[in-house]
Amino acid sequence: MGAHKRLLLAALAVLLFGTVISAAPGLFVTASTVTFARDGDGALDAPVPAVGEPGGPSRVLTPAELDQWKRGRELFDRSFHRSEGCGTPEMNADSCRACHQDPAIGGAGGLELNVSRHGGGGMFPDPASGQALSKLRPPFAAAREEYDTSVTYVFEQRQTPSIFGGGEIDGIPESAILANEDPTDADNDGVSGVARRIDVGGGTIEIGRFGWKAQVPRMVDFARDAMGGEIGMTTPDDGRGFALVTDGDPIMDPELSQQQLDDLLFFLTHLARPKPGGSTSPLRAQGELLFDTVGCAKCHVPSLAGVPLFSDLLLHDVSAPGFQGMDEPGAPSGEYRTPPLWGNCSTAPYMHDGAAETVQHAILLHFGEAEFARLNYLALTQAEKDALLHFLGDI
Repeated sequence: MGAHKRLLLAALAVLLFGTVISAAPGLFVTASTVTFARDGDGALDAPVPAVGEPGGPSRVLTPAELDQWKRGRELFDRSFHRSEGCGTPEMNADSCRACHQDPAIGGAGGLELNVSRHGGGGMFPDPASGQALSKLRPPFAAAREEYDTSVTYVFEQRQTPSIFGGGEIDGIPESAILANEDPTDADNDGVSGVARRIDVGGGTIEIGRFGWKAQVPRMVDFARDAMGGEIGMTTPDDGRGFALVTDGDPIMDPELSQQQLDDLLFFLTHLARPKPGGSTSPLRAQGELLFDTVGCAKCHVPSLAGVPLFSDLLLHDVSAPGFQGMDEPGAPSGEYRTPPLWGNCSTAPYMHDGAAETVQHAILLHFGEAEFARLNYLALTQAEKDALLHFLGDI
């Protein structure tokens, strides 16, 4: 191998793993001698979209607030290195932006960005045994793709959700979420939404509102949980149980400072809600009426406390008969948080596993508590279906 090829390979190893390897006889390349512009570098000076635009701030910010928002965006966009603590003990990506990018930074992710999760059981299926492993380990970790072969597993795919408008969801009072609960289906409509209750320490219970299983109560928890679980970066511990506090690598913990976490949180909570399509077609108004009469609005509540997210943030089981999935405390197999529909036009594919490529396909995959809505949709005329799909593609 030529010296120039060895140099390129050595530099690539530094870029990916922060390591020191031999590039050629007598030549070593280290992170201190080679500098590369990574994806995400320079985000601090990148143009800021207008208020309300995809990837832009949720409101007009003061100069000091805009500086903090931009610092937070830079962290969200940054490709972290192993030398900074990335990837221990596991990771899905080296940055937040790697998954949340469509149609702009902070948005959803494509099917290729799905995360695999699996839980173990002594006899198949046994989803009640809980999660065994959430993701693959990075290339430099031992036992990267191994798991206990004596246990039968239930596998699931998880789709990257959009974070747009997360600050507004964070501000919805718990009372507004609980008001739509109907765990025993007291009104006999076939829908029995339940709020996810999370112990955040010391017996304090809060209502989950983020994540496919509503497993995260607040945006600050989301930031800590994602930095640890998705990137492998430790953050300061606030006692709520969502931070990866220590990870065993040689990088001093926490690997992200409190100021950095504050900046990241400010960006996340001031990221604009999804922008509707702006259709002026009469089909939109017709579709909005059908959205209610078909029964979609029973779970996809158009507004909670003035936030037009089209979700009740409750757990519902709309899975097909025979479905086997992950079970978590307070969120049995098949039960998932109603996903917000705002920004529907730019968040495909749909469902928790990305199984639906189109909105219509997603409707046809609604069973269980949503069986009546699916059947009502199938009973519509083609013109009515077109109107409803037009509305769903514009919110």
